[in-house]
Amino acid sequence: MANIHLRRVLLLFVLLVLVAPAAWAGPGVVGPNVKVSGASPFASCTADNVAAQTGTNFPNSEVEPWIAVSSVDRSGDGAADAVGAYQQDRWSDGGSRGIVASVLHAGTWRQVVIPGVSRCSGGAFNRATDPWVAIAPNGDAYVMTLTFQDFPTFSTSIMYVNKSTDGGLSWGPPTQLIRDDSLFRFNDKNSMTADPFDSNFVYAIWDRSRFPSDKREAHSISGFPASLRSDAMFTRTTNGGASWEPARAIFMPRANQFGIGHQIAVVRGGPHRGRLVDAFMLFHGSGANKKGQEIAVMVSDDRGSTWSAPSRVSKALPGFVSDPDDGTPLRTGDILPEIGAGPNGELYIVWQEATLAPSGSAIALSKSLDGGRTWSAPVRVNTRPDVQAFTPSVEVLADGTVAVTHYDLRFNTSDPATLPTDYWFLHSHDGGSTWIEARVTPTSFDHKLAPDAGGLFLGDYVGLAPAGGQFLTMFTKTEATDPASEFVASLTP
Repeated sequence: MANIHLRRVLLLFVLLVLVAPAAWAGPGVVGPNVKVSGASPFASCTADNVAAQTGTNFPNSEVEPWIAVSSVDRSGDGAADAVGAYQQDRWSDGGSRGIVASVLHAGTWRQVVIPGVSRCSGGAFNRATDPWVAIAPNGDAYVMTLTFQDFPTFSTSIMYVNKSTDGGLSWGPPTQLIRDDSLFRFNDKNSMTADPFDSNFVYAIWDRSRFPSDKREAHSISGFPASLRSDAMFTRTTNGGASWEPARAIFMPRANQFGIGHQIAVVRGGPHRGRLVDAFMLFHGSGANKKGQEIAVMVSDDRGSTWSAPSRVSKALPGFVSDPDDGTPLRTGDILPEIGAGPNGELYIVWQEATLAPSGSAIALSKSLDGGRTWSAPVRVNTRPDVQAFTPSVEVLADGTVAVTHYDLRFNTSDPATLPTDYWFLHSHDGGSTWIEARVTPTSFDHKLAPDAGGLFLGDYVGLAPAGGQFLTMFTKTEATDPASEFVASLTP
């Protein structure tokens, strides 16, 4: 019988990070941490029969947010809408009870359940995870979700997309992008990108793990197989979400290669304007024959109709993170790169890299000036190489200002019962050559209170988005209790 953990509670926060020209010599202005999640809307749900499922459920926990900001002011208050989506009530062994959005409209944050992606939201399967938000230039919002059945089988995995035409206040039913009913094919780690130049085009990408022989059945498995591959699966809409092309593999390795963390950026300017660049982590070999891994990219110059083969950005050694006091593992974004696009065609990728700092987990950054064909050697951008840094995000403003956010453990103490953790904001005004740092969390939060989901878990990623001349970041931190109420931020410089 599943246990319900009542003490550990995660709250989701959103804040505005302002970078104004007058502040370029200083650390920038960080707005207050304002809670935008509240009590779980699934508290009274019985449809998913929590007690009959495996694993531990963490009610009122909100993890793994992604956020997007609209360029359309639907409320007429002079400010654009924002939509952030996250997992609600995380399970220890995968997924959550459903996906919830926190929506900024008319100056107020409100919670909205994404319908049809789990039993508690009216769907057919128990668990939902990996929420991703994209907003088209016309203001249409999309949330992509991975839905699956609970353990022990994981036999069904579905990618869904829901659409909103009113800034996220209401959502249409989910559209199925792919469904696999197999123990040997599992869809995972999705992302979605709206084309900034044409609201008709939205791109979805994810990995689908598979075994060399997908036709074997469960009785033929003896332990975890030594060979595992994954396909890069892609689909798009060319008519604003009215329909989606059949999902197809744009990279389908014949050797034991495994790609994960696919994320598409659209080149914003220069000779490669409009090019799609997919960044991901590519593992070569699996089981006993591992041959290393790299950050890789694939590119498309025809809005996803055709794609290049993967090319290397950099060799990579993921920075795995643990509590320095007792070795408790932290589940972080260690194998998931993030990509951001600048106004003049420049691209940035960040990831957790073990080789750039004595701590064993630094924030690496690489830059491309030719549409993703070549990349600079990775450099460390976090300011404290002596402490573990993790789960980075990167975005770029229209004026070229680059932002990187990440967590680190610099204020940890020797007390093994707690793990003080903080969230940081770095910005650069010279293309990533120099960086200025600001602390986002006014006081450290206790990472030990996070749900245990293969390690203490805040999310495999967190959200960062341009918002005019500012950045909006949505991230997870812990509190000892949940007051079952939402808070909003004044988005004032």
